[in-house]
Amino acid sequence: MRKTLVMAAAALFACGPQAFRDQARDALPSKSTVQMGSPQASSQASQMKGSPNTIQQDSIAGDHSPFFDLTVSVAFTFNGGTAAMLGIIEAVTQTPPSSCTTSSCTWGPGHGPFDYNEYKLVVTKDGDSFDWELSGQSLTNPAGFIVFLSGKATPGAQAHHGSGNFTADFDKAAQLAGPHDATGKLVVNNYSNIGPATLDVTYTGAKDSQHAGQFVNIVYLYANDSVGGGDLDFAVHNTTSGDRFSVHSRWKNDGRGRADVAGLGSGYSVSLSECWGAAPFQVAYFSSNVKIVAPPFGGPDSGSEAQCAYAPASFSNKSAP
Repeated sequence: MRKTLVMAAAALFACGPQAFRDQARDALPSKSTVQMGSPQASSQASQMKGSPNTIQQDSIAGDHSPFFDLTVSVAFTFNGGTAAMLGIIEAVTQTPPSSCTTSSCTWGPGHGPFDYNEYKLVVTKDGDSFDWELSGQSLTNPAGFIVFLSGKATPGAQAHHGSGNFTADFDKAAQLAGPHDATGKLVVNNYSNIGPATLDVTYTGAKDSQHAGQFVNIVYLYANDSVGGGDLDFAVHNTTSGDRFSVHSRWKNDGRGRADVAGLGSGYSVSLSECWGAAPFQVAYFSSNVKIVAPPFGGPDSGSEAQCAYAPASFSNKSAP
């Protein structure tokens, strides 16, 4: 989709006040400036087995930490996904707009040679902030533009740094022509990349990737700290089965960390804590209220809590809708 939008925008002729175009472009966050850290900032994050819908664990002190993997995987999914969506906007605004006034610029409508739809990006000044909307309509059956990605950006002192919010409505995007897989609505309630980065997300109506035909709601809060560590807090509610679980992970800049996890499903309530050390991220401590081996949560205590980078436990207070 990003490649299509870039090709479409590149074909359009620049006009209108350049000053506003530059202000609007610099106000929007770039992909790189919202790229947030994780306990392991590497391409391996995309290959982790964990996901927001599943936890696989058999924690024993000395083994590789499955909750380290889960923390990195979830951070990669949400932080990387947010950056990717903003990367689309960034790529389009690097090309000349089709029209500008003193308070608004429009890129498009335009489309690539193999695209089902044409797209349009509109950025409008609103006081000290900039509102933006990305919309599309079918090329073969045009029935009006549908806004499926929109937000507000408040610029900081540096270009592409600031705060704001945005919404990706996958159900509206599914009204456009072409194949679609994502469902629901992802709302970035707030992001900031002034100082340590923060990201607050609510995702409702997402497909449960582990259970066909089931759907989940997710709340997610992420914050870097000033010395390279971070804090990740998320909760999942399977709205089909009623199952819930939450994870609160914290880590130091050397990779040492802790995850405190709670779950409720099939009438059973479980809680556990796991700590891991620096690379190669081996389990230092594990404790669960279910002492038998009953994945994904059970197992006997292992290791010593004295080896944890964080103590005591700090469970999430979040609950997905």
